[in-house]
Amino acid sequence: MSGQIAAKPKPPSGSKSKPIARVVCNAGRHKTVRKMEMRLAGRFDPGEPIRSLAPIMNDGMYPHKDVGEALVYPGDTGIVRERWRFLDDTYYTVEFAGRSVFVIMRGHEMMRMGTALDAGAE
Repeated sequence: MSGQIAAKPKPPSGSKSKPIARVVCNAGRHKTVRKMEMRLAGRFDPGEPIRSLAPIMNDGMYPHKDVGEALVYPGDTGIVRERWRFLDDTYYTVEFAGRSVFVIMRGHEMMRMGTALDAGAE
């Protein structure tokens, strides 16, 4: 059986072998594309105005409010104060000045102000 295995053909003598493929990394472009992907995926930046999509209830951690009392209602406007990660999830600390509360929200519970959906709601 070993006699039947074909030998790899050798290149003609005098010719240089050319690389088959070359991996080129453009770190600047990769960083720009990654930022755009994160922006489109719903990542909010600190200082950005948002609108709440879901009611946020007190789970007992917010002082001077009853458990189960609504802290934020859908449609309330706020400002993202900070973004942080915990156990591979992104959380946002959002200030709702009209209600005088700071709450922790996730990206699917809010949307950017000034979008087409926001214009239809007003």
